[in-house]
Amino acid sequence: TCGLPILDTKTATNAAAESRIDELETYIADLAAGRIELTTERVDLEKDVKSLFQELEAMDSQRNKEKEDFEEAKKEMDQAIAALEKAVKVLGEATKDHKEGTLLQAKVDLSEGFAERTAEAQALQHAVELGERFLGKGDALFLRRVLTGEVPKADWKKLNRKATFKMAYKARSFKIQDVLAKMLDTFKTNLKDATSKEAQAQAEYTKLSGSKKGQLTEAQE
Repeated sequence: TCGLPILDTKTATNAAAESRIDELETYIADLAAGRIELTTERVDLEKDVKSLFQELEAMDSQRNKEKEDFEEAKKEMDQAIAALEKAVKVLGEATKDHKEGTLLQAKVDLSEGFAERTAEAQALQHAVELGERFLGKGDALFLRRVLTGEVPKADWKKLNRKATFKMAYKARSFKIQDVLAKMLDTFKTNLKDATSKEAQAQAEYTKLSGSKKGQLTEAQE
């Protein structure tokens, strides 16, 4: 009779122990399966991965925008440089000493071939537009007439023979050439600076992007 309470106690203890073992086995299985975690490491790393993805996307978007802006600006500066170089050359040719005294008419003869040379015609037209933006009204009109052949009807042959007209023509032409030459130097300098900044921005992006991608790979692993 005295042994029954002891047996009951042992039975209860064994049952409790088996239940605890089952709980521990389940707990271990949950740990192994990742259903239970002892630290916040995985959650923290998932946040890092998400943050790094967002940073890389933002960097890519900004770099692409900067590159598009540079390419557009470079295209405009290249066109301006080509136009100014052509304009300076034409003005230089038009202001050389003409023994026959046909300063403006020489440009009219030259302009006849521009219709067939579209690129040159476009460059000169662009130079005219630049002149209208940066030159005074009178100088801009002079430049247009010289570069496009828009010469008003007049006895230019007679006028060109006058020394005063030749001097005034050359003086204005040299003045405009000087302005255009300075504009040309400015555009070339701006293009050089923009190209240098673009190269630096690309190098910095490549370096930072590589570092971020390395962090992302490590966090994912």
